[in-house]
Amino acid sequence: MKVLWLINAPIPRICTDAGLPVQVKEGWIDGLYNSITALMRRENTDISLAIAFPQYSVKDTIEGDLDGTPYFGFYKDEDKPYKYNPKVTERLEEILSRVKPDVVHIAGTEYDHAYSMIKAFHCPERTVVSIQGLTSVYARHYMADIPIKVRYGFTFRDILKMDNLFMDRRKYRKRGLMEKDTIKGAGHVIGRTDWDRMCTRLINPKAEYHYCSEILRNDFYDGSRWNYNGCSRHTIFVTQGYYPIKGLHYMIEALANIRNFYPDATLKVAGGVRLNNSGFKQRIRQKNYQKYLDELIKRYKLENNVHFLPPLKPEGMKEQYLSCNVFVSPSSIENSPNSLGEAMILGVPCVASLVGGVGNMLKDGQEGFVYQHDAPYMLAFYVMKIFEMCDNGDKRLDEMTEAAVKHAKILFDREKNAKRMMEIYGGVYEENQ
Repeated sequence: MKVLWLINAPIPRICTDAGLPVQVKEGWIDGLYNSITALMRRENTDISLAIAFPQYSVKDTIEGDLDGTPYFGFYKDEDKPYKYNPKVTERLEEILSRVKPDVVHIAGTEYDHAYSMIKAFHCPERTVVSIQGLTSVYARHYMADIPIKVRYGFTFRDILKMDNLFMDRRKYRKRGLMEKDTIKGAGHVIGRTDWDRMCTRLINPKAEYHYCSEILRNDFYDGSRWNYNGCSRHTIFVTQGYYPIKGLHYMIEALANIRNFYPDATLKVAGGVRLNNSGFKQRIRQKNYQKYLDELIKRYKLENNVHFLPPLKPEGMKEQYLSCNVFVSPSSIENSPNSLGEAMILGVPCVASLVGGVGNMLKDGQEGFVYQHDAPYMLAFYVMKIFEMCDNGDKRLDEMTEAAVKHAKILFDREKNAKRMMEIYGGVYEENQ
């Protein structure tokens, strides 16, 4: 059985092998690749894997072989995931003719190349799509209570690129149309939450739904555990904040409330967002949402309480999880955020907005706390509750984080999830013999 993966970014080992800059996104794919290839070697299976991925920085076609796994790049414009490109379809048709896969696995439906693969392969009964986010649904939640003037306003950068928040949401909607066609063109859907099951069922009720949880990055399976004595007291960690869906504006509003009771409260934001003290050149490159975040920080006088971190590799992310007092996922919509899974498996106290599939991940009051996403005052309440539990040595917090670790180990079990994925491939293959 030959399986061809279509992924959204080359995994680190391919980047190293092909001389590309190593990317830190799509960590679940890297974890899945490592676990599946290890399982294939150990059990000497008759399954072969090939990988296709978009290449943005290099136009010359990239091809190679990674320990027996052939990989194929295809060039596309990173800035236009909402626009169908027939040249990508042509390249995927070429890759398909060389690999001759029995099963095609599209790992994520959010980008135009997923739709291109549907058109190129045109075989729904042998096509599997994994659901990450769903742009067709995310577009409805994109503005996340952002003020009207910010939604329609422009910075200097936005004027030059003709690209503000309103236009961003419109692009999400365009991507959502292709995404729906991608899901309609697949006979099989892999998901992991009630949310993605219902959303995809509404789009394509005929597709067979398969449950399979994800695999985290290798760095989070070494047994490291958070403890209060080793963390920075009253520090909050958020992993993203570049666009409204991730809810950083909610977190900043919550921090303003938290600081009234905990003046030393500090927020650290990963992801390479640059706002205050970033210099003139960086300021003129800001989008209107970033400008709005900067204004919020100044309005609440939080300049000394918010710190933006550069893009972090997995080991750097793990260090931040372990050194914070609370991890927060303040998004306006998510499926099942891997950042929350990483925090849970490390035993970090967690607070998350109850959106999308988060309820399938974090049990409220037992493994952490969840809150209504557009109620930053309740986010503040639960963060302060964890601060108080830590400061008072409350044993209930130990019980809560231990329960989160146990749940995360079940959800993100590498061996179990790799075997389940292989079972899905095998079932699709056997149905079409």
